[in-house]
Amino acid sequence: MVLADACFNITHSSFKENFEDILNESKKLGVGHFFCPAAEKKDIDKVIKFSSIYKEISCGIGIHPHHANEVDAELLMKLETLINQEDITAIGEIGLDYYRDFQQKITQQESFEEQLKLASDHKMPVFLHNREAFKDFYSILKKYFSNLPGGIVHCFTGSKDELVSFLDLGLYIGITGWVCDERRGADLNSLLKFIPKDRLIIETDAPYLIPRNLKSKTKHNINTPMNLPHIAEHIANVRGENVIEMAEYTTENFKKLFTL
Repeated sequence: MVLADACFNITHSSFKENFEDILNESKKLGVGHFFCPAAEKKDIDKVIKFSSIYKEISCGIGIHPHHANEVDAELLMKLETLINQEDITAIGEIGLDYYRDFQQKITQQESFEEQLKLASDHKMPVFLHNREAFKDFYSILKKYFSNLPGGIVHCFTGSKDELVSFLDLGLYIGITGWVCDERRGADLNSLLKFIPKDRLIIETDAPYLIPRNLKSKTKHNINTPMNLPHIAEHIANVRGENVIEMAEYTTENFKKLFTL
């Protein structure tokens, strides 16, 4: 069984001391591919360096909505110069977040749109963040998506109507260990059956969102790609599928999205 983790936040300080151990143990457990997005300006060179060293890692360059004010002419010029490097497989993590609201909504919207323009101009897939901002997020994304080769709504936790809208656009849906939480993941579990096989991708969002139903958890309660098999098993059980078959098609979806 070969799994692909569509979100490993590799630059997080949690992985500074034991990254190699986590990567190797994850591979032993069957996780063979990792996508690592940038979130802020200082992450960009780091994710590119990791992806150039480790063949299992591909990366995204972009600015998360929490850092939307970093998107300026200089940053966009830097992204332009980097975008054609082989290991860069998406623009992301980009989008809108009205839940945390760390940046003004207009700043987030302008940042999102500028990066979508960049992805559209270079025909790059997008790695997308949407939290409690569906109306504006969908409106902006829809203007550009027909010119994009693909995209994934990372860590989807929305409603059925939102899911249908994203599927109608042709987006992949990223599901994390959020579904392993019997409290806040209940609604999402009920929606898993509506995601077609050719649109489902799985992810940990490590070090965040450690599965709540793990029998034993890591030191400091940090999530890692080693938990992806557990997440996959849970999703397969809810969908009534064989986990090995699900691993096969979700990994194939991952490869198609990121052109691997």
